Amino acid sequence: MFEPDFFISWMAEQGTGSLRTLIRDASWASGHERKPVTQWLSRIEALGIVTINWRGDQWRTNPCEVTDLPGNTQTAVLTGARPADPDFYRKHGAVAMPQQHEQSGIPLPAALWLQYTEPSRLQEFAAVVSAKVVPCAAESASRSLSAFAPGTEMAPPAPDNVAELLDPLTGRFRPVGLLGRRPVPGLYKYKQFGRMDRYALLCEPPRQAAPGLHTRVPPSERTWHSVDRRVGIHHALRPSVLPLWWKADHPVRGQAGRNALGRLTADRKTSLPLAQERTAVLCTGLASLRTANTEHYDGVPFFIAERIAHTLHRRLETA
Repeated sequence: MFEPDFFISWMAEQGTGSLRTLIRDASWASGHERKPVTQWLSRIEALGIVTINWRGDQWRTNPCEVTDLPGNTQTAVLTGARPADPDFYRKHGAVAMPQQHEQSGIPLPAALWLQYTEPSRLQEFAAVVSAKVVPCAAESASRSLSAFAPGTEMAPPAPDNVAELLDPLTGRFRPVGLLGRRPVPGLYKYKQFGRMDRYALLCEPPRQAAPGLHTRVPPSERTWHSVDRRVGIHHALRPSVLPLWWKADHPVRGQAGRNALGRLTADRKTSLPLAQERTAVLCTGLASLRTANTEHYDGVPFFIAERIAHTLHRRLETA
């Protein structure tokens, strides 16, 4: 039976390596094919255990750290790649929380929490397990989030590529012909080398115009930019389409305080990009709870949910 915590400790020992080899080793250890293994790796990347360069065929583990959860919970969580199995941490006072069942069939490593009454307890625990104590990582990550800006320009997709364009009103891709047509600004999905999905944004430069006047941007001034799928979708959609939702854990009359904890929910068509997802996950150390259409993140303070929505150009609804 595949033990994800032992595999993570093996990764911590290796530190870095070839992604192709890691997928092969994880497939052998778990008894699963490449696709579910790749999905599993993307999940542990969101947990902050590993950073993966998917195109560069490289991975590296992130250091094991002890950090407070947001709110006055007096609970800390271990983040990064843990070099020992959960029993070692349990012997020193940690609590192992199993993760939800994964659709891929490959279980995720447990979340390890430490409850304390005195801050010195964190330092004692960290010293024993050879980890570093850092301030609340979820709050730090939220402050480092920034709004998307198109990166380096790229050549446009070949006109004979099979392409799809994201409908900004529905969040769905629809086929579009590039051959003999001038493409409109938006997010495009196309095949590279006939098999790999790639995503590109066609952008218009910012224009300064007198009030009430509409200035037309010449097609020659539009630029193509390679983007991550999730980031590109949020950038291309209108803010009110498929908004994020936040619901307080303990609803009270009036507006919830900015530090109140709650559940952040995203539509699966607009899943959070990695930076925003890691921020939400750091609030508990638990992976998102997935349903057929949604992803839920528990224990997220309102101010962090608000920051995530702002950086994604997304409306945040509250319930």
